[in-house]
Amino acid sequence: MPSALRRVAYRALLGYKVGARVRFALGSAVVGRAVELDDDVEIGMLAVVQGRHIRIGRHSSVGMMSYVSCERIEIGEDARIREQVYVGGPALPESLFKLGDRTIVLQQANINPTKPVLIGDDSGIGGHCLIFTHGAWLNQLDGYPVTYEGVTIGASVWLPWRVFVMPGTTIGDGSVIGANSLVSGTIPPRSLAVGSPAKVIRSAPEFPKTPTAEQRAAMVDAMLTEFDRYLAYESVAVSGDGVRLYQATAGRFALHRLRGASSTLPASLGAADTVLAERALSREEQARLTLAGASWLDLDGRTRSRRGSALTEELALFLGRYGIRLPRVD
Repeated sequence: MPSALRRVAYRALLGYKVGARVRFALGSAVVGRAVELDDDVEIGMLAVVQGRHIRIGRHSSVGMMSYVSCERIEIGEDARIREQVYVGGPALPESLFKLGDRTIVLQQANINPTKPVLIGDDSGIGGHCLIFTHGAWLNQLDGYPVTYEGVTIGASVWLPWRVFVMPGTTIGDGSVIGANSLVSGTIPPRSLAVGSPAKVIRSAPEFPKTPTAEQRAAMVDAMLTEFDRYLAYESVAVSGDGVRLYQATAGRFALHRLRGASSTLPASLGAADTVLAERALSREEQARLTLAGASWLDLDGRTRSRRGSALTEELALFLGRYGIRLPRVD
């Protein structure tokens, strides 16, 4: 059934709340008692999402052949579950899978939310990672251990590939776990932990080290150079020194870069214009951009416009390769 008809059927027959431009690929299904899918959600081919209560935020997606099953599923905005991810296990009344805004769960990760699994905003779960909230098989009456405890992963946490997270684990905000590590207990915020079992080998203020303003500017230069190279490879014409111009089949777009504190918005702006700000935009500047129909990506203020042109969306996605994820603001 095409997405448009599926949206009508889910709304009329099942009472689901389905936003605008929600897309359902071939063979996908969403099954629940109370379901809310916000604008621009995408459910991939042969993907299944099922639970009593399901809420998926705007611009989020569940990839092809993924299976997400839990009593309560809460997925934030701009979150992505990639291909062949498995979320499920024995259910309890408190079973909860909560994925924050701008998070990602990469291919073939396996998450067991028998007890609540809470993953904070801007965190990443690498491919082949295992997150378990229960450990039970042999007879507890014979003395074997049985564990049922939730897992909490903070905001801006990165688990590279093949990390095993044990029941009862808490990982603090801003921490990184080494690949192939086994994590149990508590990892403090802003720590680097590696090994089996994982041990903290570095922490704040040594980890992470904050770059200088000059270093940040050089990093942005390098990112934009790579972005232009990528678009040129995709047959987009790139020109201009001060203002970057992009000519694509979708139209012609302009990118304005605000570098220092004294930089100001261009006098004339339109819907095809994107402002990349390396200093925080004021509310007045945001309002002016919105009124003009232009969009922005604010690297210092850590915000972006609610909607954007094709260039804005492409650049925002590209910046994600460098760990830059910006909350959309209304």
